[in-house]
Amino acid sequence: MSTSTKTKADMLQWRRDKVIELRGIGLSYAEIAQQLQVSTSSIGTDVQYLREQAKENIKEYVTQHLPEQYQVCLTALDTVLKNAFVIMTKSDDNRGKLQAMEVFKDTHLVKLELLSNATTIDSALNYIRTKQQAQQKKTLALDSTSDDDSSDSQIAARTTTGRQSVF
Repeated sequence: MSTSTKTKADMLQWRRDKVIELRGIGLSYAEIAQQLQVSTSSIGTDVQYLREQAKENIKEYVTQHLPEQYQVCLTALDTVLKNAFVIMTKSDDNRGKLQAMEVFKDTHLVKLELLSNATTIDSALNYIRTKQQAQQKKTLALDSTSDDDSSDSQIAARTTTGRQSVF
């Protein structure tokens, strides 16, 4: 990568970071464009790119990180329950027993809430899988209908429909 290309990429990333920052404080596309001295359409392109990146980040988090974090939380809650139970049964101090009982009860409530939310998490994962499968079917259908002499319009259609939308 040449120095000028790296510089252009760095400048583009800087501008996109500024777009996020300025959108976060409520500025319009026109106000951001004026402040960054670029066209409003450049800001629109940046925002669209940033939205797509956010969708990809959410998809990755929900499909890869969230299930693991969910399991880690359940395991940690089980550890708290076991330790609170030991304290409840072995402590000679009534105040300590009451505190352990409170922790025991609260932990059960948190665990129940987490388990109840599993349905929501599972629904989100199923939605993402369904969208991915539908996109794969579209891609396969397009690939099977095109022959080796693909025209420019067929290539353009495949490129346009090949974008993946998560939400």
